[in-house]
Amino acid sequence: MKIRTVQADPSGNVTLFVLDPVEPQQRRKLNEELLASDSSIEQVGCLSMVEGQPKVDMMGGEFCGNATRSAGAYALHVLGEKERDFQVTCSGCDKPLPVHARKVRENNYQASVELPPPLSLSRRSLSYDRESVECQEIVLPGITHYVHFTLNVDEIDQDEFFYSLQREISRGPEPEAYGLMLVEISTLKVIPIVYVTATGTLYHEKSCGSGSAAVAAALAQRQKRSVGSSLLEPGGRIDIEAYWKDDQITGMAIGGPVKLGEVKTLDV
Repeated sequence: MKIRTVQADPSGNVTLFVLDPVEPQQRRKLNEELLASDSSIEQVGCLSMVEGQPKVDMMGGEFCGNATRSAGAYALHVLGEKERDFQVTCSGCDKPLPVHARKVRENNYQASVELPPPLSLSRRSLSYDRESVECQEIVLPGITHYVHFTLNVDEIDQDEFFYSLQREISRGPEPEAYGLMLVEISTLKVIPIVYVTATGTLYHEKSCGSGSAAVAAALAQRQKRSVGSSLLEPGGRIDIEAYWKDDQITGMAIGGPVKLGEVKTLDV
């Protein structure tokens, strides 16, 4: 089977878009093959245009903020325009999301996406290193994130912390996708880890868009006010905002650079 693909790099979270239709029952196998073919690829999704607007179906059916904003950048590239707003549909989210894309130079874009407020926020305790530690559970459409604030993120055993979280989550129904965002509170240095249940894949990501939005929500909840800042993730910067009104989060946004590759045809 021959498929057309294009690679997007939103702040290091390298995403491979498949530009041809793929049946849902074929996606898990294709996802495994494409990830195995290039170690730099962190996730795969199908990208199409529906009535002039981008539509993203991630291979595991999860929501991805970085893929959503990257789809806007690619649509702008295809149209050959300098700047435009799109309504991007992504799996795991039941309504299109506003994406603003702007061309910076050839194959380089700035793209941001406005996100709805979390479905819920709560606290979750787990056992790590023989101690009880706390995460903020941020439930978003299509993915749940667990944000843990720490004084020194480099002192945490990332895998051990994640498996401690996974053991806690396994006591109930697993979300279709969930992530751990380890945040150094003084610098906003972030380590993102994401697990997609449908494909059984664990990613130590270079950056995570929905996880960054979850951090914004967690910060707003802690400070009881609107926040705007930049997170320092392994792959680069992600700008975040969370809007606070009437003692609740009313919305969020993430943005940053997106670099696009050339369209390639692969034989899989």
